[in-house]
Amino acid sequence: MDISKGGNYHDFSGLAALRVDAQQDSQQAIEPVAKQFEALFLQMMLKSMRDAVPEGGLFDSRGGELYQEMHDKQLAVTLSEQGGIGLADAIAKQLATAPAGAASSGLSEQGAQLRQKLLAAAQVGASAADVSVSK
Repeated sequence: MDISKGGNYHDFSGLAALRVDAQQDSQQAIEPVAKQFEALFLQMMLKSMRDAVPEGGLFDSRGGELYQEMHDKQLAVTLSEQGGIGLADAIAKQLATAPAGAASSGLSEQGAQLRQKLLAAAQVGASAADVSVSK
């Protein structure tokens, strides 16, 4: 599976391909989905950090804010692909189980529910991307 399918924050076709891969082989899709989740988390963290810094100065404009937001989104994806903060690895390790279910795989009931929510979120996100691309 090609992990670079979501290599750009605005690559909706990559997310759609990831959804198809997740439907075909959910075990192999765990790592890229976890990396996408980590990228989203990092993006939210960067946005919160930027909001905490006082605004003003030479580069204070709506255009500058737009480019800063685009930079932060791409930075989050790139950081996640290069190892990030370890969140994707922890999620992938927890979710990498035999498809037989939580009881035989050693996952707790809560872990199995989290796994299902993450895989469903990846499918919903890719569905939204399909709608955006088709418009």
